[in-house]
Amino acid sequence: MYVSKIDRKVGIEVYATKTPGISGIIKYFAEDFIVEEMLVNGSKASINHNEVLLQDLKNHRTLTDYLLCVLVKRDKDNFLAIKALAKGLGLRAEDIQIAGIKDTRAVTAQHITLRKVSVEDLQKVSINGIEVHPIGFFHTKISPYYLLGNQFRIIIRNIRHSRTTIKERISKTISELRKIGGIPNFFGHQRFGTRRPITHLVGKAIVKGNLEKAAMIFLAKAMPYENPESQIVRKQLWETGDFKQALKDFPKRLHYE
Repeated sequence: MYVSKIDRKVGIEVYATKTPGISGIIKYFAEDFIVEEMLVNGSKASINHNEVLLQDLKNHRTLTDYLLCVLVKRDKDNFLAIKALAKGLGLRAEDIQIAGIKDTRAVTAQHITLRKVSVEDLQKVSINGIEVHPIGFFHTKISPYYLLGNQFRIIIRNIRHSRTTIKERISKTISELRKIGGIPNFFGHQRFGTRRPITHLVGKAIVKGNLEKAAMIFLAKAMPYENPESQIVRKQLWETGDFKQALKDFPKRLHYE
């Protein structure tokens, strides 16, 4: 079966199934991709959060510094959301802990712990695209150790096939996957990026001890799927090595650069 060029770029050279896909677009709207986190103790972070009685939380604080909350964010990078929340609360970013990183182009709900923050302080903070709901107190800061997994609800739009064809292809694909025992645990675009799959290239340069090359790939290697303006400024930096000019030219949306 034909493997797309962008899949080959991240090392996916074969597919587990031979049935053609159904095409379509995911994440057309942030609301098309819902992620809700689950912890090993059964706690589920829901985007439709049921409010805890805040008075109960205020009256039953335990001997811990960690307030456990559900963070709901819409169309926001995880780290930028944490940074904004930390600023609003007057904390360091490291005082806010998460169990797992969630998608940017999505509506996501996840557990976080806030160190030495009261319910009253939290109620004073208002940040666009972010909601924080206190649900209790935790004996320590949260970490990936407590993460069980995520539940997804995904809408696929612009599928150019009949309902019959869609059902038939999905059924055949599921049948093929059952025969091999499930879905192979490939590292795919979620780890490498879709518009700009460079993470593995940066990592390879770091492993080889070439930090300058790693930095240049991260900053200046243009990819055909990203914003045209970003491609232009990256190519200029790649060709000239003029970092002062790049600092002026790079769009502000390239936060990490």
